[in-house]
Amino acid sequence: MSAPNPIVGLGGRTDHIATVPHLDPSRLQLSPEEGTVLSLVGRVERIDAVLSRSTLGEARTIAVLLSLRAKGAIVPARVVARTAPAAPVVDAAMSEEVDLDPEQKREIIDLERAIDGMDHHAVLGVPRGATAAEVKQAYYNASRRFHPDRYFGKNLGSFRARLERIFKRLTDAQNALSRADARPPT
Repeated sequence: MSAPNPIVGLGGRTDHIATVPHLDPSRLQLSPEEGTVLSLVGRVERIDAVLSRSTLGEARTIAVLLSLRAKGAIVPARVVARTAPAAPVVDAAMSEEVDLDPEQKREIIDLERAIDGMDHHAVLGVPRGATAAEVKQAYYNASRRFHPDRYFGKNLGSFRARLERIFKRLTDAQNALSRADARPPT
């Protein structure tokens, strides 16, 4: 819904205008005035806000906005106000009926999601330069929490595959760090 006295080609003064996504202003050969007004628009702005902040005067600013619209630099925009925060994302695995408590489910899901982006040290939770004994102890502690056999006889559903994947990554990290520690210094 536009305010009275619409600006032909742009809309009402309380309407929004937006910079075209991925715009390369250097390809448009903008004048200094056009560059200044385009910077006032930013990503999205109300027309009346641009008019009030511009030092060019209202008539000249409108002319520049129309020029920017003709060059394809700006377009009318519709801003939709959010009435309520977005609903939280529900992880289907958290509602899976398995023999794990919610904290265990969350820990397994979170680790599985993060593990591919982690280096061997982060996977085991040891600092760089950790001794062989520290690596071995970290692996032992993680194995007690994430080894699939720990849950023998329990209904794990999709969590069995998650635990197997985590345990394999823990084992790979422990093997890699143990081999690195066994190498003679260079």
